Amino acid sequence: MLQAMFNWDDVRYFLTLQRHATLAAAGTALSLDPTTVGRRLVKLEEELGARLFDRTPNGYVLTDAGHRLLPRAERIEREALGVERDVAGEDQKLEGVVRLTATEMLTTRFIAPHLRRFRERYPEIQLELNCTNLEVNLARREADIALRLARPTQEDLIIKRLSFIHLGLYASRAYVDRFGLPKDSLAGHQIVLFTDVRPFRRENDWVEARMDGARVALRSDSVSAAYSAIVAGTGIGLLPCLVADYDHHLVRVGLEGAPEPRQIWQAVHKDLRDSARIRAVLDFLGTILAAPLDSASAA
Repeated sequence: MLQAMFNWDDVRYFLTLQRHATLAAAGTALSLDPTTVGRRLVKLEEELGARLFDRTPNGYVLTDAGHRLLPRAERIEREALGVERDVAGEDQKLEGVVRLTATEMLTTRFIAPHLRRFRERYPEIQLELNCTNLEVNLARREADIALRLARPTQEDLIIKRLSFIHLGLYASRAYVDRFGLPKDSLAGHQIVLFTDVRPFRRENDWVEARMDGARVALRSDSVSAAYSAIVAGTGIGLLPCLVADYDHHLVRVGLEGAPEPRQIWQAVHKDLRDSARIRAVLDFLGTILAAPLDSASAA
């Protein structure tokens, strides 16, 4: 009875609001206006004759009726997404949308410079790039392919290590002209660090061990923002060698050693591995991330 009453959109609106707690966040996740999500929720509650959420200062919280509905809605979601994956996995046409999620740096510096070549080869495949450090759920079709710097742990994924990202210290030529290059330590220099959070701890610890009283000019949770700041002469900081070595604005700082390289992990749901358009994107990613960037694409 419930499945006959519910359609897939009802499930999506209900579960997305339950997971994100606010109409604004749910609307962003669904690419809809928050008022649309609110109207659909009211309509669903009217159809079921029950209030599913309490509106609280901290967001939308499930009522008892909402809690009873939740496991059934999740079961419908699993079935619907399974059908979608089965159909997509059997699709042998080199056309359609492929949603790729990757960190901001991977997207802007490693992938985007090559997209023209991909577009020329596969004009009917439309890539949607989601730049985020947050983990997405591939089973829920929040993305088709994920690139991460930590090995994914979700079930039913095909996981492959593509390559390593080696990091080094860099400064802009303008900075070096003004302050010179460090010798045995970073003493007396301006430093660009990452935000003091766990994902960046390895890199920050390595730099901080060599600061010797150097001053922190900037902290950022965005590698791309740190990159731009270093190019602009803000200070010395860690950058991916595969990109920075080819940037004529930058100079490698020759302190001994380097942090442990990061690994690039690729993940795709097992149900999608045989889809032609998914395979085309996977092959593309394997090619560009296994080979150095040339000077034109890295600029």
